[in-house]
Amino acid sequence: MSQGIFGVIDFNKPIDNPEDLAHTMSRFLRGDTSGKAEISYAIDTHYILGMKRSSQASYHQTTIAWNEERKAFSLIHGEINNYDDIGQDYAGEGVPVKGDLDLAILLYNRNGPNFAKNLNGLFSLGILDRQEKMFILLNDRFGMAHQVYWTIKSGRFCFATHLKTLLACPSVLREIDPEGLNLFLKYSYVPSPWTMFKGIKKLSPGHRLVFKSGEVKQDPYWEHGLIKSPVSDMTEAVIEYKRLLQNSISRRLDANSGVGILLSGGLDSSANVALAAQCTEQKLKTFAVGFEDPAFDERPYAQIVARHFGTEHFEYTITGKEIDDLPKMIWHLEEPYFELGLFLTYLGMNSASKEVEVVLGGEGADQMFGTGGFAGGRPVALRYLLMKYGLLGAAGRIHRLLKGDYFYGHDNLAFKLRLLLGRVTDFNDWYYYGYDQYELNRLHRDTGSATVPNIFNDLTVHMPSSFYDLYGEAQINQDIKHYINENVMVKSGRMADMLGLTLRESYLDTEIADFLVSLDYRFKRSGDVVDHLKGNIKTKFLHRKAMEDLLPEEIMNKPKQGGFVPVLIFLKDQELRKRIYHYLLQSETMKRYFDIDYLNNMFSNYEKMQGQKVYWHNFYNSKANRILFLLTFDIWYDFYIKNQVLDVEPPALSEYLDRSK
Repeated sequence: MSQGIFGVIDFNKPIDNPEDLAHTMSRFLRGDTSGKAEISYAIDTHYILGMKRSSQASYHQTTIAWNEERKAFSLIHGEINNYDDIGQDYAGEGVPVKGDLDLAILLYNRNGPNFAKNLNGLFSLGILDRQEKMFILLNDRFGMAHQVYWTIKSGRFCFATHLKTLLACPSVLREIDPEGLNLFLKYSYVPSPWTMFKGIKKLSPGHRLVFKSGEVKQDPYWEHGLIKSPVSDMTEAVIEYKRLLQNSISRRLDANSGVGILLSGGLDSSANVALAAQCTEQKLKTFAVGFEDPAFDERPYAQIVARHFGTEHFEYTITGKEIDDLPKMIWHLEEPYFELGLFLTYLGMNSASKEVEVVLGGEGADQMFGTGGFAGGRPVALRYLLMKYGLLGAAGRIHRLLKGDYFYGHDNLAFKLRLLLGRVTDFNDWYYYGYDQYELNRLHRDTGSATVPNIFNDLTVHMPSSFYDLYGEAQINQDIKHYINENVMVKSGRMADMLGLTLRESYLDTEIADFLVSLDYRFKRSGDVVDHLKGNIKTKFLHRKAMEDLLPEEIMNKPKQGGFVPVLIFLKDQELRKRIYHYLLQSETMKRYFDIDYLNNMFSNYEKMQGQKVYWHNFYNSKANRILFLLTFDIWYDFYIKNQVLDVEPPALSEYLDRSK
């Protein structure tokens, strides 16, 4: 059951037939017939507001709230997890608070546009102030779990948490933005504020949008890492961290007996189970996804945790046939997206949806401790040394010379060195599974449409005071602001929405995030510059120390394994590969945008790789990704450009490919 918010606001001129427009825009959210939640409206000649929300907690208000004194409406998609803590302040003052939306208006009345700084949860929240003729829309700091799309035309503001809803508005055009397309082809997702459509933008995490006098202004209302923690002792840090994490999990379990836990068998999800077991007497339900290949399979560790804490445990084994669900997933994702962990999240949540209505995830822990891999040690260490000795510019020029088949088309050391040098010299090249600028120039029919905008400015213009400062800056900007917010939470949020689940994330609690980001480097990982170059480091010091007396020894000592699907598994069937090649080479969409000879050569080279000795698995994963990126875009284009998306019934991939026959 999809939930969400939407609206049209025009304080200068009346909206024609607002009831009819509200009905048109709500079609997607009305598509659910379960009766669990109905759409709430607030309609006037100058505004339309709509919200669909089910109640998973006692404080959830399922209708748009109105405050007579302030003359203001509030609506929300998501949850405020610290409602009880903040609500008690008003209760002590004798102010009645009916629920979270009432609380939002009271906070706005007291603090103005900065009212949301202390809210804790995953949410998108809107306040329509009729007195000021102003609309405020904001995302939480990890806000891409609940994306908000918006556009403005002739002073009229339209917004929605689903593209399907926004595109139903007659004034919204559907024209591809080349920058949005290239961002997807490079990174596997379209980061905010870009979208796949010209004239439509996404509200960024931790940002506030104010619409007033026919204009939009945006600014961040919150930033990571502005405060340094005074904690200097490991014992003190462990006590505080365990307290914060347990409070976070307790808030997200509340009194709901239907909360399941996604359990990979890794340290982070296992900690969720351990602390959840201390917060409730109810039998926990856990859900694991694994592989037939033991090199990638973490289910044995998940089973150890499940037995240790006595959970009711469910498992699913990925075989590769799940790629048949790709069209259905793309329809729900709403923009092209294909990330290594997509199918893990989808299949884990799909299993959970059969048993529970709320899931607790462990996303973000790696990034909060600086071990996510994209700020990862070796590229940042090399960058620091190159900056220190004034060689960063020269290294960048060398990297730009490493072109041609030898550096792109072969599973060799040259391929790895090119990627590493790119990550070192330009933070915008941190993701190497997609097409870089050199490849996009060759892929596109029109090289003038191949430009990729930078999502990172040059993070460090001047020499940082230390390697640790550079590492912390890279961690915040790459791991947290972009990888968690723009990638991981898009995947998790959309899959939860697709499957009718409420998603809660324990490590993305604002108190946890503030505490971990503010901590000194030595609480998170070991090693100086040389250690990072050698890969001789230890990670998650504080997290491991805090879990020593809670988790089985096997979990504490296990190597890092999971979090992704080896994409090769989806292209292991030769017949399926050939059908994909044939379809894409015949596709009018591919012919419109891309060089078919380049595609044909790429597919031929991929076939030649089959059965060869593997030097580096990520070389093959990157090549498989490039093929699946194209397939994803083709399917998305068919649903969202060629057709009216709400009239599309997503077929299985095998049926979709049959169209080329």
